[in-house]
This record gives sequence, C-alpha cells and structure tokens, in this order.
Amino acid sequence: DAHVGQMATTIVLWLWFIGWAIALARLDIREHRLPNRMVAICFAGCVLATLVHAVVISDITAIVTPAVASVAAAACFAIGHVTGGIGTGDVKFALVTGWMLGTISWSAVWWGHVAAFVLAGVVVTGGWLLRGWRREHPVLFGTFMGFGVIVASVAALASVSQERAGRRCR
Repeated sequence: DAHVGQMATTIVLWLWFIGWAIALARLDIREHRLPNRMVAICFAGCVLATLVHAVVISDITAIVTPAVASVAAAACFAIGHVTGGIGTGDVKFALVTGWMLGTISWSAVWWGHVAAFVLAGVVVTGGWLLRGWRREHPVLFGTFMGFGVIVASVAALASVSQERAGRRCR
C-alpha cells in the first residue's frame, strides 16, 4: 500500500534526524562543536531517506523543496558566520535543518529557525541574569537548531491534525 510506504519512509527520515540531532546536541554541549563527519552522515541519511520517500510516493518534487531550503538556510547562516556570532558547525548543520524543515513547508523552514533563535535567546538571557554569564560564554546553537526543527515539525503536525479534525466536523 502506497500510504504505508509513505508513512514508513517519513518515520525513518524523522527517526534518523532525531537520533542524530540528539547525538550532535550531546557533543555540542560537551565539546562545543559539531563535528563535520557527524553532520555529513546526518545530512546524507536525511537526503537518502527523502529520496526513497520521493520514489515511494512517485513525486520527485518532494526532494526539490528540501534541497532549496537546505541551501537557503546554509546561506543565511553563512552570512551570520561572516558577520560574526554563528559558528561554522552551525552553518553546516543548517544544511540539515533546512533540509528537514523543507520536507514540511517553507513556513516550517522559517519558524523552525526562528524557534531556535528565540530559545537560544531565552536561555542566554537566563544565563546572564541567573548565572552571571558573560558575553564570552559560548552559545551551543546547534542544540537549539535541532530543537527548533522538532518544535516546528510538531507544530506542523498539530496544525494538520487540527485541520483534518475540522474537516470531519463539517
């Protein structure tokens, strides 16, 4: 059944991402870096799972939006790196977060990254006020990026569920 294949490939894609996002967050917290090899493996798995998904649903365009969103996110983060404040690991991880959010929608690409910045801002402000952090204190932004993707995906899923429920009630 095509629906089962679609669900299975979607689940595999998201489990792959979540597993790697957790592993990268743990390392980012511990070592303040996102290793190139881990980010590359995460990205390759996301691309491969999305490609399989596109084949299963017979819609190659399912890979186009994530690809464009990935490049767009990385370009925006690269500007942040050049102007200061965003690390190179975060720029590379933006390829992954842009890709994953692009599998949902363009608004998810926007809101997922906004959620990452807002959450980071709240945590850093709390650190300044409650823990005496200084400007030099590192911000582990990769962790917030992964969390932002998950928040946006859950919000999109909730929105779709609510929309479907509304259609059933009519």
